[in-house]
Amino acid sequence: MSDPEFVCAACDKGHESHAGDVMTECRVCNRLHCTECVDEYGRCIECSKD
Repeated sequence: MSDPEFVCAACDKGHESHAGDVMTECRVCNRLHCTECVDEYGRCIECSKD
């Protein structure tokens, strides 16, 4: 039994779900993203453009 992968909403990359520090919730849209797709203010790539 393997854990399903977490897929980032911004870059569509799959990550192992057991890595707790991979997922970050955007402060604006509340979707889950990998840490690479969230800026220092907690906004995802799409929300930080606005």
